[in-house]
Amino acid sequence: SALSGGTVQLTGGTTSGSNAGADVVVSSGSGIATSSGAMTVKTANAGTSGVSGDLSINTGHATSGNSGDVTISTGSSTSGVGGSATISVGSGNSGVGGALTLSSGDTSSANGGAGGALSLSSGSSEVNAGGAAMLSAGSSSGASGGAL
Repeated sequence: SALSGGTVQLTGGTTSGSNAGADVVVSSGSGIATSSGAMTVKTANAGTSGVSGDLSINTGHATSGNSGDVTISTGSSTSGVGGSATISVGSGNSGVGGALTLSSGDTSSANGGAGGALSLSSGSSEVNAGGAAMLSAGSSSGASGGAL
């Protein structure tokens, strides 16, 4: 049978009654006069015949309240450039490239509100030109390009 490495799990404490469960915070170190420490969350490369592990970022399900938000953001800078945020999908060598799906939430109950909004916007500037917004479909040298 196949063996696997050990599991590392960080779990905040569970409470009973109406108290909230405990938070879990993992952070890098700060630099007083220099840079703060980096943080990397990743799965390891696959072996010669396997697939690399999935990475999931999820919030929990809520029965009668709102479920939690997921926020991915970079810091601003007082005298430098604000941090960039990149979401990229892997290429395929013998199969298709990975898909990227951005979707907003559905509403399914009869008394629910409108579906969630989806906004894509570029940055504004008080002095210089605003940021460009581009949306393009993939090209192909052997077939037609992708639809947009």
